[in-house]
Amino acid sequence: MHSLDEVLDAQVRWRELRLFHVYRLFVGSAFLGLLLSDYRPTTTNFSHDTTLLMALTYLGTAVAGWLYVRSVERGLLVQTMLAVAADLTFGSLALVAFGGLSGGTGALLLVTVAMAALMLPGRLALLAAAVATIAVLAEATYATLALRQSDRTPLQAGFFSVGFFVTAALFYWLARETRESQELAAASDSDRANLTQLNELIIQRMRTGILVVDDHERIARRNESAWYLLGMPDAKVAHLQEVSSELHRRLRYWQSTLQHDNKPVHLADGVPAVVPRFARMGAEQDSPTLIFLEDESIVSRRAEELTLTSLGRLAASIAHEVRNPLAAIHHAAQLLQESPDLPETDHRLVEIIVSHCGRMNGIVENVLQLSRRERARPETLRIGQWLEAFVLDFKQTHPLGEDSIKVVVEAPRANALVDPSQLSQALWNLIRNALRYGRDMDRPAEITLRASLSQDLEKVVVEVIDRGPGIPPKVQTRLFEPFFTTHADGNGLGLYLVKQLAQANQGEVDYTTVPGGGSCFRITLMTPQRVLPKAAAGARI
Repeated sequence: MHSLDEVLDAQVRWRELRLFHVYRLFVGSAFLGLLLSDYRPTTTNFSHDTTLLMALTYLGTAVAGWLYVRSVERGLLVQTMLAVAADLTFGSLALVAFGGLSGGTGALLLVTVAMAALMLPGRLALLAAAVATIAVLAEATYATLALRQSDRTPLQAGFFSVGFFVTAALFYWLARETRESQELAAASDSDRANLTQLNELIIQRMRTGILVVDDHERIARRNESAWYLLGMPDAKVAHLQEVSSELHRRLRYWQSTLQHDNKPVHLADGVPAVVPRFARMGAEQDSPTLIFLEDESIVSRRAEELTLTSLGRLAASIAHEVRNPLAAIHHAAQLLQESPDLPETDHRLVEIIVSHCGRMNGIVENVLQLSRRERARPETLRIGQWLEAFVLDFKQTHPLGEDSIKVVVEAPRANALVDPSQLSQALWNLIRNALRYGRDMDRPAEITLRASLSQDLEKVVVEVIDRGPGIPPKVQTRLFEPFFTTHADGNGLGLYLVKQLAQANQGEVDYTTVPGGGSCFRITLMTPQRVLPKAAAGARI
């Protein structure tokens, strides 16, 4: 893989090489046209046919190079070196043919050295300058010694030689600065484009509806949430009044009073209520207006979460303070219960104290579990084997008597990604409820733990089923609310804790009735290949 800078540098160099071939075509055509015209040079060191053949050869190489570079973008350095070598050769021959530096052909070598400095690495650019210098000095020496031309001066050749190296250094520095500027500009454009795309994606995925309305009250932009909260209107409808007259009325009210109407409103049938907010995007009166549509249900849910968090902290503080005196009362009641001097009439009163102390201790334990907010540590569990081990351990620590618990594994190879301690705690709460409330009249409780896969085969389902009287429909909608209970000795935190534990492991819990009577609490868990990255490790209850 090539970096962005390398790709941009290669694109610039290919463009420079194509322009160089265009220059070569122009020079070859100019020389050929000059030699074929009536203004051709009459004093040359070569014959007319030789110079004409030289010009034709150079033009042919220029055409071939131009065609090749347009069709094959491969071997950039080799193509550039061949083009520079051809120009240095032609320039050297032209220098000899047309009377040396005084004939004006030295400028061809100067341009070639400049182009080599633009397109080639530094050492190769200096090599081109050195070759041009050797050509100039060799031509001057040849003219002076062999041709006996007395008008040649070494000083002119020396100046040209120094000029070649100065040109190579200057153009190489300019080329490097230009490329760095282009790369910086391209990187800035790329970052700007990525940032724009990221902002657009964030705006589109926001749960808050966003509308941009121009000074003519036409909808210029909107995100997906705004389209939904407006009742999914036709995209061709652009005027705000046609989309929602109530929102248009509130916009006019805000424009005239600069005050918001905080009353929630349904902008369309079947969508949540919203509270519109307005803000001008500029200081001018005709600036576009930004409209925020806050889903009232989300706001209410956030407020409820904040309230529950505050209540949870308060309850945890109270529970912590109640725990020590409660333990003292329970211990004193047990000692009093063991006293031989206790009258028989007071035994029942002591039993009531011990019973209610145990109940209060259960409430304290549940509240403290909710307040600790332990981090989930998910593991991959073979759910069938784990359930069998869990039930065996439960039976050893909680004698069932005539009650029964059995495990049914419909997917023996199913794996779930879950914190085993938190899953154990959730199932313990559900089984305790089933043993207490899931029995039919005076019959023993029959509880079934069933492990299976969801219908799409992508999640693991653990069900706790009893054969009790079931739960009335009007109560089912509030089962998982904190502190909601229908029994005098319940505290309303057990099922809420189960819900929190399931959500901490990216799972869900719901309730369904059982045909023929009974209740079923279903916990849906993620499988290892379906879990979201990093989400399980960061979940909290």
